[in-house]
Amino acid sequence: MRRYLEIKEELIKIVAEMEPGKPLPSRPHLCDKLETTRTTLDRAIQELEKEGVVYSKAGSGTYAIGILQGKVDTVENWGVIVPSISEEIYSLLTRGIENIACRRGANIILCNSDNDPEKQKYYIKRLLLAGVSGFIIVPIISYNVEVSNILYGTLLKSNIPFVLCNRSVEGIHAPTVRSNDFYGGYIATKHLISKGYCSIAYIAQTIYSVSIERCQGYISALMENGYEIDRSMIIIPYEEKKNGVYENMKQLLSQEKKPDAVFCFNDKVAVNVCRAVQDMGRKVSEEVGIIGYDNNIYASVNHPPITTIAFKSMEIGEKAAEILVKLIRGEKLNSNFNEYLYQPSIVERESCLGKGKNKF
Repeated sequence: MRRYLEIKEELIKIVAEMEPGKPLPSRPHLCDKLETTRTTLDRAIQELEKEGVVYSKAGSGTYAIGILQGKVDTVENWGVIVPSISEEIYSLLTRGIENIACRRGANIILCNSDNDPEKQKYYIKRLLLAGVSGFIIVPIISYNVEVSNILYGTLLKSNIPFVLCNRSVEGIHAPTVRSNDFYGGYIATKHLISKGYCSIAYIAQTIYSVSIERCQGYISALMENGYEIDRSMIIIPYEEKKNGVYENMKQLLSQEKKPDAVFCFNDKVAVNVCRAVQDMGRKVSEEVGIIGYDNNIYASVNHPPITTIAFKSMEIGEKAAEILVKLIRGEKLNSNFNEYLYQPSIVERESCLGKGKNKF
């Protein structure tokens, strides 16, 4: 047997006696103990990292994961519930959670709620029965405080640690990690103003906490720059309708006072707004500037590509997982104010170059 394979087998025996998350002895110590060279030891550890037996942190050391030869030693299971893993923002968020779970030696049980309260309720109960160590949840969009209290009240009563991502829930006090939606709406609108647009609309699919916060950022930017707030330019329906965004944009372009730019709640909205503008015979950017939100594939492949607001989905997922680890360990968080905000940023493309400007 090649020497590094022998060292690998010896390391497995050492890790088998360790608790997940505990550091291995230093590499110089292991070299002495196993009577091997640093090069051989490093190669053996690299293979164990690929196999998920250990993980290394730069400047910190190598740690046991605790899953060896089909045996699971006190491994944690985390319940992760998102609206849809197929959406890029949630796949990145989940990847961030996974990064921390891997270091912790925890398993992730991933569920898609599809923004359905009954489905989310089912998954919460099912995961509680499965004995998960904690939850990370992107809450469903709900207009009913009573429904929300029932959904998350179960978790509160169970005393199972949980962290919310992307949006908070009224009446539920839990650590929440999300993007600063107010600031995102503010910088989006400021960007349109800086390009010379002066009649700026805001369009969302439906009204809920996040769409309101982005609208508040939009209004603040307009007021700061001395723009009059025209309520007819703000479209936030109480119910989402099929083709509603497209029809609402066409209606805005048909009225006497027409928008020369639109801040859109997200990139899906922006794509439909763009289609309405083009179908009405108007030119995107040159006549109507458009900015979206989320920085997903819809914006980048559109013609023209849509300027958008990007937020740090992976970092949000990592932070939520780090907080969950502390809660599982029984550690106190640093503050009673347990809301963590990440600042979004602008990704500039060709949909709002400025009035009279069009790359196409």
